[in-house]
Amino acid sequence: MANSKNLLVNKRDSISIQVQQFLADVFSAQKLVNPRLLVAFSGGLDSSVLLHILAKLRAKLQFQLSATHVHHGLSANADEWASFCEKACNNLKIPFQLKKVQIDKKSGLGIEATARNTRYQALSEQQVDFICLAQHQGDQAETLLLQLARGAGVKGLAGMAQVDLERKLLRPLLDSSRTALEVYAKQYRLQWIEDESNANLAFDRNFMRHEVLPTLQKRYSAIAQTLSRSAENLAEASKLLDDLAQMDAGNSVQNQKISLDLFKNLSEVRQANLMRWWLAQNKISMPSVQQMLQILQQLCHAKSDALVKIKVTESQTLRRYQGNAYLVHECAKPVPINLLWHDEEIIYLPGQSRLIFSKKMGEGLALQQNLKLRIKNREGGERFKPQLGRPSRTLKYVLQSIEMPPWQREQLPLIFMDETLVYIPNLGATAEMQAK
Repeated sequence: MANSKNLLVNKRDSISIQVQQFLADVFSAQKLVNPRLLVAFSGGLDSSVLLHILAKLRAKLQFQLSATHVHHGLSANADEWASFCEKACNNLKIPFQLKKVQIDKKSGLGIEATARNTRYQALSEQQVDFICLAQHQGDQAETLLLQLARGAGVKGLAGMAQVDLERKLLRPLLDSSRTALEVYAKQYRLQWIEDESNANLAFDRNFMRHEVLPTLQKRYSAIAQTLSRSAENLAEASKLLDDLAQMDAGNSVQNQKISLDLFKNLSEVRQANLMRWWLAQNKISMPSVQQMLQILQQLCHAKSDALVKIKVTESQTLRRYQGNAYLVHECAKPVPINLLWHDEEIIYLPGQSRLIFSKKMGEGLALQQNLKLRIKNREGGERFKPQLGRPSRTLKYVLQSIEMPPWQREQLPLIFMDETLVYIPNLGATAEMQAK
């Protein structure tokens, strides 16, 4: 590692200047004061350069800096790498954390993807403003080639974003070449580790890095730079498609429900674009071309009484009911509920749902002394009277009248006083118990 006198910012150091300007722009745009940055520190060349640059800039830009090394345990050298990273951080007086994780080798995603997902998960648990990753121009080019090989759409071909606000990720080196990083490391006499798996051509990214890109560079010397620029152009196109989807969504999309009346009036390509956007909003991976065709066909053209149920993840399905499409978290069997209310503001229920109790003048259930409420599942035979002067109705009739889908009725928590149904969540209180 370089000694302390080498930590002064060198004006001829173009990478440091680029990173400095990039961070200043991000801090200004996000109105951050003394932000907390975390470096994902593998100990390799790229992250060693990034760590060194940020160590130089932290006082000038006034940010807090720490580093985390994710220990996958996939290599016999993993413990040695962890020790190297801790020592490197100590030399630069950077707080260091070691995170040991277990890789699920049976996930079905492959070692590369599983390790990457596990790494991101471990990093995302840190309480910081941004996580800094050391991907560079060559990594962006590899990503674009990999996505092309997989037949990805515009969003996939957009590659990696330099600023990912949703996941709190920054990639300060994304515009820098691998050669520039090597020059920087040589200038400051940095040391780094070499992961032996980087030479294994069985991994797709290594194949692109060692076989495909060098071949292309023989004919097109600036191929990494031009591919990176293409990824930026595709990112702009992806943003435009998202903007179009939001315009098409209008008032027809509400979280996990979408109105099909307006959806059917769109062209098929705009339907597919809106569906992809809606699924992405709900953190669902993009369906294949064949899956998308199946989704559009069943949602738009299946008979009105047809049971539409399309699996989109291991635990979620797309369903259709009364002119709406729903994203449904499937439960193997409704979990029985039988709880007493003890003046709690929130009661957490099975299936990731909750009941929220709040006091409002003239709304909801009339508050009484020693009000004893019980929360239960629907059992059958319940009746409910929404309005004074009107007859009571079966619960089934009431729920059908508000077009509540059948699967939601099965999970609905009901509120009783003694054996009388007095409140239906999101609907209201029985007439005799309504607040004045």
